[in-house]
Amino acid sequence: MPRRDRSKDRNTIGDLTDPAVVSLLSGWLETSGARELEIIAADGQTLKIVLEGVVAATAGGRAGVSQAAEPASRAAGSVKAPAAGRFRDVHPGAVDAAPPRKGQRLGRGAVVGFIEIGPVLLPVVAGEDAVAGDLHVRAGDLVGYGETILTMEQAR
Repeated sequence: MPRRDRSKDRNTIGDLTDPAVVSLLSGWLETSGARELEIIAADGQTLKIVLEGVVAATAGGRAGVSQAAEPASRAAGSVKAPAAGRFRDVHPGAVDAAPPRKGQRLGRGAVVGFIEIGPVLLPVVAGEDAVAGDLHVRAGDLVGYGETILTMEQAR
């Protein structure tokens, strides 16, 4: 597999329809302990892999984070990291994106950040309608599995 070069504006992971690439990414996903991965290439090509005993993958489709994404592991009142990796408060390809601010209303399924594991970004998702509290990590921080990313308060 070629090395990922972030200085170029193109997909260097390879052909997302290639079974060898899907197999390699599935292995990384399983090793990380995560259960879902979505890749959106600059050319609009999309790959989504969900581990639920069986790997399901689709190529093509529309850009964006799936609304069916499972919420990150969370204790009451917090959103926790779904895997170990480097925290990103916004998607690197997003234009005009901003991390959640304290007091901001967040709906169930709202993306509050991403965990970067090598070339893979896993969304950190709010599990319920709530108001954002304190963000416990900064962009670029290394986080462990289950580490608190954001505290939440019940929406009024």
